Parts: sequence; C-alpha cells; structure tokens
Amino acid sequence: MATVTDQQVRRLRRLDIRGTPVTVAALRSGMDPKTARKYRRLDRLPSEVRMPHFHRTHTDSFVDVWSSVVERLALNPGLEALTLFQQLQRELRPSS
Repeated sequence: MATVTDQQVRRLRRLDIRGTPVTVAALRSGMDPKTARKYRRLDRLPSEVRMPHFHRTHTDSFVDVWSSVVERLALNPGLEALTLFQQLQRELRPSS
C-alpha cells in the first residue's frame, strides 16, 4: 500500500479546480480514484488525517540486553554497531 502525500492531494485539488474528471485527476496525481474521492470528501491533507500510533508493531528484540548495550556504549562511545551486535551474538549463542 503506497502512502498518499500532501503534494499528490494538492495536485488533485488543482486538477479539480480545472474541472478534470476525478478518474483522470486521480491518475495524474498518482493515486487510485477511490483514494482521490476520499481526499476530496475529507477536504484535508494526508498529514492532517494521519493519527500517530503508540503501540508496538513487533516485540523488542533487545529488551533483555539493552542495559548492557547502554553500558558498553558509555564505556566506548566509538564502538560500532556491528561489533557490538557480534559481541552480543557470541555471548548469547548457546554453547555446544
């Protein structure tokens, strides 16, 4: 699903003012005609419609080791992410 931008809706509005049919205006604006009808009906830009979400979309993989990560970065601010990640992998890897 592609996100509709404010710029696309502004273009749609300009084409509406010129009297361009909604299906043609939608295609020229880079959106589906149904989406164009929605933004015409709302009379708002996408940035004005979107609601921020505060729920997690996935579990935090680093929740158990985050305090260790912060501690290591405090001791060595130049530590690269890959090096830190490899250290964590070695420590968490089950011994054979």
